[in-house]
Amino acid sequence: MNHLTQLAIAKAIKAGISKKASEALETGDHEVDVLVRITGSLKKGDDYDQKIVAKADPWLLLAVALSHMNGATVESIVTEALSHDPEMAKSVKKKATDAIGQVVAPTWTRCWRLTQSWKLLN
Repeated sequence: MNHLTQLAIAKAIKAGISKKASEALETGDHEVDVLVRITGSLKKGDDYDQKIVAKADPWLLLAVALSHMNGATVESIVTEALSHDPEMAKSVKKKATDAIGQVVAPTWTRCWRLTQSWKLLN
């Protein structure tokens, strides 16, 4: 199977469709015998850079901060966070936002652009 065929199959089956099908399928072993014909077109555009925020790990920042504190301080922070005091100082929020921004900043990723038009026939 060549790269174009692999890509066509991967793009023809959207994640949402396969997730719904997986949820509807009963647990167990299932035999599969299906012949599928895909017709359509693929257009691959130029690669581009995009900031992928989900790649950032803000939990790492929190873990490092908490590792520098004693147990009582960590408990105090957790208790205060759970109380969600709306009067929390704006300067503290600003510092936290800036810190998270630094963690998120290096998440530029090389991406590729692909557009397709399909008909599934089986």
